[in-house]
Amino acid sequence: MTLALSTESNIKRADPSTIQNKFLVGYQGWFYCHGDGEPVGPGHHGWIHWFTYPVPDGGAPNFDPWPDLSEYSPSELYPAPGFKHLDGSQAYLFSSRHPKTVQRHFHWMATNGVDGAFLQRFVGLVHTDPGNEGIRAIRDEVGDRVKEACEKEGRVFAIMYDVAGVAPERIQEIIEYDWKHLIHDKGVLDSPNYLHEKGKPVIAIWGLGFNDQHHTPELMRSVTNFLRTYTPGGAYIMAGAPAHWRSSKDDSDRNPEFVSAWMESFDAISPWTVGRFSNQQEIDNFKNERVIGDFEFIAQWEKDHGKHVDYVPVVHPGGSGEHISRGQWPMNGAPRAGGRFLWRQMYNMRKHGAQIMYGAMWDEYDEGTNFLPVVSQQHQIPHDEKDQFKFMALDVDGYVLPSDWYMRIAGYAAEALKGERQINEEFPEKELKDWTHSHPNYEDAGSSSAGPSGSGGHQGAEYAAAPALHA
Repeated sequence: MTLALSTESNIKRADPSTIQNKFLVGYQGWFYCHGDGEPVGPGHHGWIHWFTYPVPDGGAPNFDPWPDLSEYSPSELYPAPGFKHLDGSQAYLFSSRHPKTVQRHFHWMATNGVDGAFLQRFVGLVHTDPGNEGIRAIRDEVGDRVKEACEKEGRVFAIMYDVAGVAPERIQEIIEYDWKHLIHDKGVLDSPNYLHEKGKPVIAIWGLGFNDQHHTPELMRSVTNFLRTYTPGGAYIMAGAPAHWRSSKDDSDRNPEFVSAWMESFDAISPWTVGRFSNQQEIDNFKNERVIGDFEFIAQWEKDHGKHVDYVPVVHPGGSGEHISRGQWPMNGAPRAGGRFLWRQMYNMRKHGAQIMYGAMWDEYDEGTNFLPVVSQQHQIPHDEKDQFKFMALDVDGYVLPSDWYMRIAGYAAEALKGERQINEEFPEKELKDWTHSHPNYEDAGSSSAGPSGSGGHQGAEYAAAPALHA
């Protein structure tokens, strides 16, 4: 098993100087296994996000789709307690702490042409309160791995602060301390692969202004003002906003003053769509009721106030969260439909002017929105001893697909945003089936492998000859 490195080959590299015309994904990096490093704390069983705790000890899984691990090397795999394949062999899972695994995830971005990721920085996990040292250290560790992987694989990254579940009075305090820590102790902005826009580092804040979170427009303005003034060179700040941010209803805070605060405080708005629709008709309804109005509102704001704000729609492959919700959400609640669910979102967004897209999420197996590989067929799914937990394969909707199918779709979208393809209404099944024959794309002969990519690229047979690192 080999893992080709784009730094040692000439795979086309993402341009870190701009967020424009990019397909970026969210990267949680939160799947940890027993034996993958120093535990969160003394006596901890080591399983985080995969399981509440080991199933043989009465625990439960937190994920519905079972990941395809066929390309991982043995050193990256950890025995999933209590789970075996149909032939009786041990089942395994990966850890987001393993350097080869994180690089593998970003290598897959490179080979498919996905530009990079927003690394989730959970505000509730990086505070410095006593007793939180273990998980904070792990989040720093994952951040280091992501930075290294982006530099090796020619991808871009930016920090996304997720404030969900954090007391409003603590949000700014934690972000201020942590951002200083990331700049000065971890050197995130020293990386040549940190994403910028017009010379300013890109930072995202997800979760302000949602209903029942008791945030205020003043908090929003204060946090963004700190990030702009403290960050060398200023900052380009993106808001992970409620789907109904513009109308102050449903998932959005009822205070109408938030609307102007969004537009004044941020350089980009990215309304959250996961859970807001579950089939193609609902996708179209969401477009008609929300997206068109969002584009119009932002365009009018620019005319009236002279400030441009980018619109970064969230698209996702589908969703399934039965295990993570303990049965409150259905298995396969938002069916992927062989990629057509994701495609319809991308088509609608592109048709109405989207220049940037945010894919949620590259590795989010918990809620089943992951782009990363899932086993193709049901018989490949392991089972526990009592056969009490069911999981999903990609054939759940009647489509037999390669496990990397959704990474291909993300790469297709990335190329379309750069004008190299078209996102038409018809699902490009043939092009996606032929995807591996033309990818990865390579830089033009003579271009520097360390710099931003050119517009061309060599394809096909050269891939087999690309230098490789044994995994």
